[in-house]
Amino acid sequence: MKGYFQKIKKIDSFLLNWIELHTRTALMDRAMLFFTKLGDKGAIWIIYAVVCACSAKLRQVGINLTMCVSACAFFGNFAIKPLFRRRRPCNVDSARPMLLSRPEDSSFPSCHTMTSCAAAVVTVWQAGGFLGATSFVFASMISFSRVYLYVHYPSDVLAGMALGVVAGGIFLF
Repeated sequence: MKGYFQKIKKIDSFLLNWIELHTRTALMDRAMLFFTKLGDKGAIWIIYAVVCACSAKLRQVGINLTMCVSACAFFGNFAIKPLFRRRRPCNVDSARPMLLSRPEDSSFPSCHTMTSCAAAVVTVWQAGGFLGATSFVFASMISFSRVYLYVHYPSDVLAGMALGVVAGGIFLF
């Protein structure tokens, strides 16, 4: 089992370094800060829920989004993260300059990603169309921003995606 985790750490490090070397630009820095802030406290998903709740046709989508995002945030932050207590890459390599303040909580899983993917699943499945498509784009960009900004390992984001898809599915069925 230890060898398996060593391989994951090696892949995580490789991907973090590759992203640093091949995607870093001033424009990307601003874009990734924008997207990560949209995911802070589920802000974009609260906006989606309010938009949906204002429409009689989409009211149930708004209710499902609110419940799903709230459950993911609670479960991720207060059950899973304390269980794993994985240090964030920015706290392991504290000499690295950061574009945002260093989070002090655990890294695994990415709750920005978990809530975003759960919200996207619910929105795509129940609302579809433009709202569904944009939710998928926002979830993807928020997820990538967490690795780009060096606050999560890629495996944290992948776990957040998987947990978010499962959570979204649970709220749908």
